[in-house]
Amino acid sequence: MIVRQFVSSAWQKEGKMANLKTLTCEIYTDKLKKEEQPLRIVMLADLHDRLWGTRQSQLLDAVDAFSADMVLCAGDMVLGHEKAGMEHAFLLFEGLAKRNYFVVAANGNHESRMRQLPEAYGVQYGRYAGRLKELGVHIPVNEAVETRHGSMRIRIYGYEMPLVYYKKFCIRPYHGEDLYKKLDLPEEGAFHILMAHNPVYFRQYADWGADLTLAGHLHGGMIRIPGIGGLITPQARLFPRYDRGLYERDGKYMVVSPGLGEHTIRIRICNPPCLVGIIIKGTG
Repeated sequence: MIVRQFVSSAWQKEGKMANLKTLTCEIYTDKLKKEEQPLRIVMLADLHDRLWGTRQSQLLDAVDAFSADMVLCAGDMVLGHEKAGMEHAFLLFEGLAKRNYFVVAANGNHESRMRQLPEAYGVQYGRYAGRLKELGVHIPVNEAVETRHGSMRIRIYGYEMPLVYYKKFCIRPYHGEDLYKKLDLPEEGAFHILMAHNPVYFRQYADWGADLTLAGHLHGGMIRIPGIGGLITPQARLFPRYDRGLYERDGKYMVVSPGLGEHTIRIRICNPPCLVGIIIKGTG
């Protein structure tokens, strides 16, 4: 297997340079025939209801520029705070719907809080999920959405990890039992994409059978030290192992988005927000 990743120059809009970049990753799979067109995926994560230009025009233009076959959102597109706004996220999904993109949105810890704790968040999750479904967005919660690209059958899973694994100041042992309990075993022959917001447990995701895991959550480590990587996670752990970019383990891959927005601690140093483009090329 060959993997490549590179970062483009900052996206330019109306003559002004902004700080949104595109991180591009390439991987190869024998589940797609080599003579077929590569699968092009735009991955979005950790928007946290941030606005990128008028009606999200800057972000939507960047998606268009990548010529994506599908858009996969790996969680935390909104803020899981009481009465937090969602309008900027809705603008993004409305723009994607007008462009007829195939869109799948998994829950991150912010959406999961809203869904699992209605006593605290009221109807917020229902409002969020309801609007996205009206726009044709798939929202798999511990289930899969199936599609095809050429001869390749694709199953896209949205895994909602228990909230205890997002608590600050600790990393709890996780051996994958919850993953096996909630999701069916991968089917032989299909290409399996697992959207699991927390990247810390890549080994367990790969062992389960995910060909490609999409994650975010760590915001690239917030502060990046050249030659070392991200400094700290939202759980207040130093020097995370999987913070930003493309990783490989025994022929299985994970792409970690550095995120498109911030919340609570709004710090990014040497760590620009990124739209992530993934190109999957066939060797079959």
